[in-house]
Amino acid sequence: MTADSILTLAWLILAHLVADFLLQTSGVVAAKTARGGRALRGFANHALGVAICLAPVALAFGGPGVMVLVVIVVSHVVIDRIKIVATRRTEAAAMAESRRQHEGAAPAAGLGRAWTPLPAAWFVFDQVAHLAIIWLAWAIWLAGTAPTAAWAAAVTTIVGGSDPKVVHEAVRAFVVVTALLIANVRGGAILVAILVRPLEVGDELIGHRADGTTDATGAHGSGGAGESRGGGMSTGPATGTAAGRGWSIRIGPLTGRVVADPTPAAGPRDDGQIHGERVVPPPPARVGATIGVLERLLIVTFILVGAESAIGLVVAAKTIARFRQLDDRDFAEYYLLGTLASVSVAIVTGLIARAALSA
Repeated sequence: MTADSILTLAWLILAHLVADFLLQTSGVVAAKTARGGRALRGFANHALGVAICLAPVALAFGGPGVMVLVVIVVSHVVIDRIKIVATRRTEAAAMAESRRQHEGAAPAAGLGRAWTPLPAAWFVFDQVAHLAIIWLAWAIWLAGTAPTAAWAAAVTTIVGGSDPKVVHEAVRAFVVVTALLIANVRGGAILVAILVRPLEVGDELIGHRADGTTDATGAHGSGGAGESRGGGMSTGPATGTAAGRGWSIRIGPLTGRVVADPTPAAGPRDDGQIHGERVVPPPPARVGATIGVLERLLIVTFILVGAESAIGLVVAAKTIARFRQLDDRDFAEYYLLGTLASVSVAIVTGLIARAALSA
């Protein structure tokens, strides 16, 4: 029995995405960005998650699979550490430069006076480096390699009398589409949030403590998801600290919540709500986050079905909704940056997925 090489590569990529964007909790991200023993524990927990996701590959291919697992896990930790250190230094330099220029706080819809694209660039480097190592390990040890006899027998038993080619294609489609969803719902959200998150000076230090170390709420890792207002994604405020304001990155539900109405009106209400209560709509940040996710999912769907021309309709509809706000240059730059990043993620991942499905 010969293994489907594209399916094997797709599984390796899916394992990476699951480990980075689903299994990696905010606690692990905070630990990794800390120092000393806590950082070591954070990396150990993340490495364990990567190894668990790659365990089926080791079981399927035996020795070559174990080699791939070891190489990917070790390189994953090294690449993550490089990215964290580089991001910390990049943001510290940007903050210092902003202080030297004595710039004030950014507008509400601006990018922040100390904004720099380098943290997002380091995030992209991190992901590209992981994928390059995965491809290299696959090419050296797994491409064209047959699975072990025990694995082949187990698969034959599960499949039964079904056509192996049909089963491989079905499983490949499932793995590729699942990886595509994770990349766009979680990975894309984090990239845009890092790219456009406000980074300000003075008492509004987002992602940094007074001693210069990175705050656990900074968007250095991949343990959260959210989108900026400009790109259809948003960061939401969390608990503040003595050094500044913390920010959480998340995608929230669209449902509102019912709270006590401090000034209930006498007599019947026209909106049908109960006296003494009012419905608070969901924050615009959460609505924007959902819009960003739907935007990317629509784009990848259009790419998979060969309707690329419809992508313009998605971007146009989103722009029309923000038309009046685009008169504000700060907001326009914020919006354009987030939108271009979001669309780019969807297009690149959609084209890769289409190539994998048609191979």
